[in-house]
Amino acid sequence: MPPRITALFTVAAFVLFTASCSMWPTREIRTETDYPSQNRRVLTVVKTNGEVVEFSKQDPGLVLGDEIRGTARVLVNEKTEIEGPFPLVKRRADGTIAEVTDAKGQVHFVRTVLREEPDLLVVQERYSARLPIAIPLSEVRLVTYKKTNAVLTVAAVAIVGALGLFALAIYSIAHE
Repeated sequence: MPPRITALFTVAAFVLFTASCSMWPTREIRTETDYPSQNRRVLTVVKTNGEVVEFSKQDPGLVLGDEIRGTARVLVNEKTEIEGPFPLVKRRADGTIAEVTDAKGQVHFVRTVLREEPDLLVVQERYSARLPIAIPLSEVRLVTYKKTNAVLTVAAVAIVGALGLFALAIYSIAHE
């Protein structure tokens, strides 16, 4: 077959397989039988305490043993001492400090101010970070995981195969 037709079928096959072979269903965890199987890729976890843990599709969590492990984006709350002078202090509408730039130029997002002095701020800081995490399966209420859809995969293979045979037949008839 000519390269253009081959390229067309390669792109069509890639699109079909990408769209049909895998999906990300959500499952409610009630008993141990509901746990996702080993080495299953995990996108989102809702823990029994209501906390939501999100992984990326490029770097999903993984079910290993009785835990889900991976690098997740989490909100971090930590007590921080910031040394002045403070070249820039942004305040909220109610007058409380929202953001502080320290003497080194680093910006701190302030949740609450715990202590305020002329050249020192002790704050509760809140920021988003990607951190390694391990979640016991016993603490999971909902999980979004990657699943291969066998029926759609077989259908995609059959469609691409049929189209390939059809194109080959048309090509051979046209070049007789």
